[in-house]
Amino acid sequence: MKTVIKEKKFTWIDIQKPTQKDINFLERKFNFHPLVLDELLNPSYRASVEHHKDYIFMVLHFPIYSREERRTTSRELNIIATKNTLITCHHETISPIKILFKDCRSYAEKRNTYMSEGIGQLLYYVLSSAWKNCLIKLEKINKKTLEIEKEIFSGKEREMVLEISLVKTDIINFRRIINPQNEILDSLLEEGLNFFGNELSPYFSDLLGIYDKISNDLESQKEVILALEDVNQSMLSTRTNEIMRILTVFSVILLPLTLISSIWGMNFPASLPFMHSPIGFWAIFLIMAIIMGGMIAYFRKKKWL
Repeated sequence: MKTVIKEKKFTWIDIQKPTQKDINFLERKFNFHPLVLDELLNPSYRASVEHHKDYIFMVLHFPIYSREERRTTSRELNIIATKNTLITCHHETISPIKILFKDCRSYAEKRNTYMSEGIGQLLYYVLSSAWKNCLIKLEKINKKTLEIEKEIFSGKEREMVLEISLVKTDIINFRRIINPQNEILDSLLEEGLNFFGNELSPYFSDLLGIYDKISNDLESQKEVILALEDVNQSMLSTRTNEIMRILTVFSVILLPLTLISSIWGMNFPASLPFMHSPIGFWAIFLIMAIIMGGMIAYFRKKKWL
């Protein structure tokens, strides 16, 4: 589906779920290479940028969080920028691009702000809105790590094993998606200025700054979740060791008592001490109680209990 916005000398064409009809339209209106047009129809899993004489072609990927699957996936955005036209093409909805396009179409003031200074500046706003949306997603990851930290120290170590794994997967996917984009932004800062003009240098530098902030935040989040995983694993191990220690102590206490009861339970003809005494049961019981009390006292003295 193709939607067009025009502002003075500049045009923004947004194509969602491109069809062959949309590609034919671009082929008739612009002098794009056939291979570039083919890439618009077929999803690409590799970020790339191509600088042609009359246009710049970029394949970008942005992270999108799926609430149903509880993981971060990639959304592709294809951009073709000429001197007076910006073409954005995507197979699925990319929220920040959708919002920006809707603002330009609905409000003349917004359209004048984003589109009146040229395609280079409009390209900046498109990319900036997408990257700033990544920062919002990172805030959600940060919030989740804080919740995990709170739950770990409230005694929910076992429940947090899965949550930590999900956050780690999120961060890994996030990094896998954005890391290849660095080369594109570097190229845009170098070659893009030759195409759009040096006056856009602060804008493209700002894009690189936003990307660096995202990259640094991701690195910090990775270190935090790895540290929380170590703490959680340590607390789980400590709790398991505590349980094993208590069970071992009680096993050791019961061992001599089991031995005594087994000896007096044997069916030998010979008489055992207290065998025929009317207080024999209580005498044996008292001996066993003394042994158990002595062992408990000893373990407490050693601080094993």
